[in-house]
Amino acid sequence: MRANLEAGRPVFAGVEHTVFYGDLIDSNQHATFDGNSLFREILRDYPNTILLLNWRDQDDWIRSRLQHGHGEFALREQRVRGLGSEEELCAIWRAEWDAHLAAVRSFMADRPEQLVEFQIDRDPIEALIARLPAYGLRPEHYGDIGRSRGRRLPVWLQAAKRWLAHHRPRAQR
Repeated sequence: MRANLEAGRPVFAGVEHTVFYGDLIDSNQHATFDGNSLFREILRDYPNTILLLNWRDQDDWIRSRLQHGHGEFALREQRVRGLGSEEELCAIWRAEWDAHLAAVRSFMADRPEQLVEFQIDRDPIEALIARLPAYGLRPEHYGDIGRSRGRRLPVWLQAAKRWLAHHRPRAQR
């Protein structure tokens, strides 16, 4: 996405055959690129796109980000952004969350048929499926993948996963 924009190409040049794009964040030791913020460019390049704005409770979202990669993601974001504390990072994430939802809703106000909002903690998957009948979605294909709440791993595996999250090589861009 970033390379396409820099070269003046459509956002998804080279992968237009894909039906769904999600989790569009790219983060490394030097920068964070959040492709979710490119909704204007996506709609410019692909005017018939249906935009799925899925969200959940803001505090839950922030807690999840803080725990992602056993805390490595948050530490990396603090370094990249030059922040001195987790509290500063959380404040920025809250402001970005609020601004993103407001910007998407405002931008899509004149095309409500192309905006599908889905509150993942509250809305049943059947409601999303009903809004997107052309895609042949089925409720049995949806579950909660990656959720770690309530799951207890052996101590040695927790330590290994934490070490790997903080020490694995990351792409340099």
